[in-house]
Amino acid sequence: MSGTAIQVRGLSKRFGQRTIMDQLDIDFAAGQFTVVLGPSGCGKSTLLRVIAGLEEADQGTVSIGGVDVTRTPPQSRGCAMVFQNYALYPHMSVRDNIGYALKLAGLERAERERRIGEAAELLGLRDLLERKPAQLSGGQRQRVAIGRAIARRQRVLLFDEPLSNLDAKLRHEMRMELRRLHNEIGATTIFVTHDQVEAMTLADRVVLLNQGQVEQADTPMALYHRPRSIFVAGFIGTPPMNVLTATHAGEDVAIDGGGTLRANVRTDKPTAVKIGIRPEAVELGATDGVAAKVEAVEDLGSHRVIYTRIGQQPVLAIDHGRRALIPNETVCLGFPPQAISWFHAANGERIEHTFKGRQV
Repeated sequence: MSGTAIQVRGLSKRFGQRTIMDQLDIDFAAGQFTVVLGPSGCGKSTLLRVIAGLEEADQGTVSIGGVDVTRTPPQSRGCAMVFQNYALYPHMSVRDNIGYALKLAGLERAERERRIGEAAELLGLRDLLERKPAQLSGGQRQRVAIGRAIARRQRVLLFDEPLSNLDAKLRHEMRMELRRLHNEIGATTIFVTHDQVEAMTLADRVVLLNQGQVEQADTPMALYHRPRSIFVAGFIGTPPMNVLTATHAGEDVAIDGGGTLRANVRTDKPTAVKIGIRPEAVELGATDGVAAKVEAVEDLGSHRVIYTRIGQQPVLAIDHGRRALIPNETVCLGFPPQAISWFHAANGERIEHTFKGRQV
């Protein structure tokens, strides 16, 4: 099985008076694992269903492998879809669930059995082929749903929040299974989720949607370290990036309600900005930083999350030490210039600067 490229152009979709997507353009590269990420209601599941042909777009086109499939019925698009609720036939065995679509497609029994066996081998289902869905765990049911999809050998695999019904341990196991499976079969994979951990660990590329528009489409690390907007900075990361209102004058940044940082990025006139820094980049106890008041300490074993406030602005720091900290204590926070992201105060979009020969 090999993947094929997908192009979405000028896609608009409305439900009643509500616009879900408006003139949306996205490319999905052949053979790539793309995660479509975003908050509830941003349009990600609707986008997947339009690609699959389960929803009809009000405007725009969908092309698969260079062929316009906008008006093509779902069964003729070369897509296989895995749903959040598994959608297994309860009266059928695992074997029959995996092979049912193959039977409908008219494949000979020998070929059906061969494909069922290959899918079962890939997913560790060989010993479960005669069981019914009610006899399976949630993780096993999800494997059956995936097996049914890959047995069809379609060029495109579509996943609609397939891990959301699993517990944390099973989600972790299934993420690793899905990544391994993708590497083996090479289909173009589009995976919809609201869970950023799934996006960061699974994706070759993440498409982050916000209110039906693409906020950023990039590698997971680019979204994490170089967010293109305050929305991206706040959505990606646990805890998310700290974003502070400030004024940039000369090489200094005056944080509203707090102290001043040396930025090593110069401006000729005072400018209202927002600066972002990841909690793990904040230097707790820096000698030349900004005074902050400790509000709470969250001990997670491997590290602690320190909740502080500069004036009225909250700042989180990750601490791997064991220094005693108590509420209302004053600490000094360092903001390394190379770790700071800059955003326009008015529209929240990223400002690109050069810091010692490289962009920041």
